[in-house]
Amino acid sequence: MLILRDPAQLAEVTQPDIKALLQQRFHNICDPEPYDWERHGYFVVLQSGDTAESVEQAVGINLLGSLFSDEAYGDPGYMPDFEFLLNHNDEFYEAVYIANDSGYAQVFIIPKQGADERILRLCEEFAEFG
Repeated sequence: MLILRDPAQLAEVTQPDIKALLQQRFHNICDPEPYDWERHGYFVVLQSGDTAESVEQAVGINLLGSLFSDEAYGDPGYMPDFEFLLNHNDEFYEAVYIANDSGYAQVFIIPKQGADERILRLCEEFAEFG
């Protein structure tokens, strides 16, 4: 996975549609002030082989769990924690978690090819078209 805490890291993103979205999001997240990941948040681009467990280990967010209950995806009554989940161009999903009232965000980009099947099922069920 790529964890992007600086717009200069966009050079590591190889998918043109994802790179374009992230360029826009880096701008949106902080305009007109300078981007500061500790204040504004950061982006995580999942890559082939990344699992819900590896994401949680790297950034502390369980994409299949809940911060507010013991429920997990697939359990009756489960509700995801993301603020919103968008389906982009049938190529990837964008899941946004807002951590606090200041707007600190953790944004996950989940490509539809090679992603953890459990995460993809969750996305298919809950995503809105962006």
